[in-house]
Amino acid sequence: MFHIVEKYKTPAQIILGAICLSFVFAGGYSLAVPGSDYVSKVGDIKIKINDVNDFQRRLQNASGNPVSKQLAYETLRDQAYIQQAANDMNINVSISQIKQVIASDPSFQENGKFVEAKYRAFLQQSGMTEEALIDGMRKQYAMQTMLNLMKAGNLVSDVQARQMINLLQSARQVQTITFPAANFVSQVAVDDSKLKAYYEANKKRYYLPQAVKYEFVQLSAAELGAKETVSEAELQEAYNQIPTSASAPKPSLESVKARLTQEIQIRKGAAVVAKMKETVSDLAFNNPKTLQPINDKLGLQIHKVDQGWVTRDMANANRMPKALQDVLFGNDVLVKRYNSEPVDLGNGTYWVVRALDVRKEHQASFAEIKAQIQQDYIAEEAKKLATASAKQALENLNKGDISSLSWSPSTDLTPQQAVAMMSRDDFQLWIKAKPANNKPAYILLTDQQNPVLVKINAIKPPQDMGNVLPQAKQIISENLAQNLAIANLQWLKNRYKVKQGVQKLDTADE
Repeated sequence: MFHIVEKYKTPAQIILGAICLSFVFAGGYSLAVPGSDYVSKVGDIKIKINDVNDFQRRLQNASGNPVSKQLAYETLRDQAYIQQAANDMNINVSISQIKQVIASDPSFQENGKFVEAKYRAFLQQSGMTEEALIDGMRKQYAMQTMLNLMKAGNLVSDVQARQMINLLQSARQVQTITFPAANFVSQVAVDDSKLKAYYEANKKRYYLPQAVKYEFVQLSAAELGAKETVSEAELQEAYNQIPTSASAPKPSLESVKARLTQEIQIRKGAAVVAKMKETVSDLAFNNPKTLQPINDKLGLQIHKVDQGWVTRDMANANRMPKALQDVLFGNDVLVKRYNSEPVDLGNGTYWVVRALDVRKEHQASFAEIKAQIQQDYIAEEAKKLATASAKQALENLNKGDISSLSWSPSTDLTPQQAVAMMSRDDFQLWIKAKPANNKPAYILLTDQQNPVLVKINAIKPPQDMGNVLPQAKQIISENLAQNLAIANLQWLKNRYKVKQGVQKLDTADE
């Protein structure tokens, strides 16, 4: 029996108890499952299909999310590399250490004492033998020790940490000069040959999506109700229905008169809409190509949206209700060019819509969009001229000519602010620039709407460097450890060749 563990009272300094339990629930004990067949083998370590299936199931139960069989297999295979390396280095743990870890695990204790009944219940619930648990703990300890060795050797100096802080957490004291492209528009020469060449080079940009121009009539409870009169008797009745409270006096009728009037008018408007809706629907159906009869009979104004094409993306961006989008870009309105049925937009409002004109999806010809091409060409060429002017100014600055430029007032810009407003390339340029020898650093940001010349006067580290420095060292250490472990794992993969077995993963059904 396992009575010897009762004499151990001090908690383990290594977290092997937690490692053991996580290993057990991650399928580590399945290494003891007998069987000569395997999916693959790394050195002497076999990866069996039962291992993979069990590990996949346990990962899914633990995370609550689907886990692919391939991922489960690859994880076990990486563990096999580490385990084989640990075996080759004779990394081991004694039985007394394992017993101490189990005895000190709070899951098996009451009042600080080991309770064997809890331990036995755990084994039974897990479906494990004591031998399998100990064997699994030994292997997991060896793997963890090996993994720690793979991550070792990553001491971080204060100098390294300060470099990272300066790079990623320190604000830059900056001044800027913007070179507006609009200032160079007059210098752009335009003729048809240049515009046609620009069109051919950018043809994909001018592939036009399906679009529509349309008109509609609106049934609105608010609009129709506003035309309704409200009697004093109706107001008094509505006022009498206002609930009273012992904690607050009832407001005077005069103070709530405007609100009650509006509420009554909206209710009346909703009743008018309910009566008119069927008539509107009939008129739209019986006169499918025009909304004029609705205007003639009911006096509802026809609103036109015909000043520009409306695409589905534009409608969505402008938050047009989905129900209206589905009707407007549906077969009856867009293809057959019929009036729609009344579309419920909410809040007692209905629209009947009709397409005035439809643009099919197509590649726009040069003649069709010449004005747009000219506008785009001029904008692009003007920015090129602005960028060239900014580059010349940068070149002059680097030569020491600082007399002819008017900089903005100085301001502090953090890396977080910079990354939010800059492209990736511009941010990389900005983050690498460093003032030196009491001279500012100059960079040119070209991925903005207009090119911007930036003068970096100083790098200002965080004021609480005493707190930031240890955190930075910890982050660097963890990153170095992770990179080192990955590099060493790759070395192990080159050292130990995987031997394929006869068992298959059968991932086709996932």
